[in-house]
Amino acid sequence: MNRKKSAAYRVSIMGILTALLLLQALVPMFGYIRITGGVAITTMHLTVIIAAVILGTRSGATMGLIWGIISLVMAWTVPSDPMTILLFRNPIIAIVPRVMVGFVAGLIANGLRKRVPETLRLMLAGICGALTNTALVIAFTWLFYASKAAPLIGHGASSQNLGWVMIAVLGVNAIAEAIAGGLVIPILGRALLRLRRN
Repeated sequence: MNRKKSAAYRVSIMGILTALLLLQALVPMFGYIRITGGVAITTMHLTVIIAAVILGTRSGATMGLIWGIISLVMAWTVPSDPMTILLFRNPIIAIVPRVMVGFVAGLIANGLRKRVPETLRLMLAGICGALTNTALVIAFTWLFYASKAAPLIGHGASSQNLGWVMIAVLGVNAIAEAIAGGLVIPILGRALLRLRRN
């Protein structure tokens, strides 16, 4: 693919994936599947990881930035629960974990290209990208809001044990997102990479 075609391909794919992120954010139960206790399982990380897999680390991080900005705007305009108001109005919590999803997935997908079979590499990118988001949201929540977040989370959370309680509470969330990443990314990623090569 020559440089001009490559740039056009990148812009068109980024445009399509940005539109998909907006749909995921705005259509109920599409981008965030709400479960009890204000916890939501997201599918938006899949869009960011796909960008990282087919376009590289920089594009993955850019899609993560777009996801983060969407999260920040929605937390200020249409928050779904008190935890969203507390956490995702903070630009660091809303944006940095999302950017890192694309960055980590891109590093794995591209960094292991010559050493690991494609399916396994894409599976690892999907799992690690998903876990990056959850791990960083928990870490930043503990860092910035240990005393404020504990009462909202409940389950015996205090400023001292907040990280561990969040890991327990969000464990189902993290596992579901990691499984989705591990299953969906190899299927979509291989198809899109094959399409790009042709």
